[in-house]
Amino acid sequence: MTKDKPLSTRDRNLADIRERATIVAERIVLENGVDALSARGLVKEINVSVGSLYNAFGDLDAVMRAVIARSAEILSETLHSASKPSGLDKRQRVVAIGEAYFDFAVAEPQRWWLLFEYNSKTPNDDKAQEFQLGLLEMLIQAGDGDPKSEQQRQLFLLLWASVHGLVALACRPTIIAINPEVARTYIGVLVDSGFNAFPVD
Repeated sequence: MTKDKPLSTRDRNLADIRERATIVAERIVLENGVDALSARGLVKEINVSVGSLYNAFGDLDAVMRAVIARSAEILSETLHSASKPSGLDKRQRVVAIGEAYFDFAVAEPQRWWLLFEYNSKTPNDDKAQEFQLGLLEMLIQAGDGDPKSEQQRQLFLLLWASVHGLVALACRPTIIAINPEVARTYIGVLVDSGFNAFPVD
């Protein structure tokens, strides 16, 4: 069995900076918005130099990706928990996931915005793509679908897109036509429509 090579002092310091900076950056972004995050403001709070911050992350976009990754972990855990209760059939599991996603967006609008609305200057990294694929795989499994079937993958993508659209219409502050409490009741209707149009054996 090969033992992991111990981290050097420099690597430990950089890891510590990444951890502390991510926590502080997350608080800044969630409380005051993305525009409130700056390298100089961040290093002042964690008491390191700008150079040390960039050595740890590379640039401020990487800090934002770390913040977004924390929100992705929270959402993933929330949705997985929603699909786990015993005694649910496939329709109930998929609806439960949709309702949990809806509730997450209502309760954590800034996190939801970071995950699905924030336009970074850089393309999605591998972790973001893994997160998105992981959500799709979880949904397919909850609905007793076949992940190797392209038709069924498209079905569950359509279901996800439908619920996401409903969430967006209910949660965006500029759109007031759909009351969130009413919108949530339509999740089951969307799931039923998808299953009826493309039955999952």
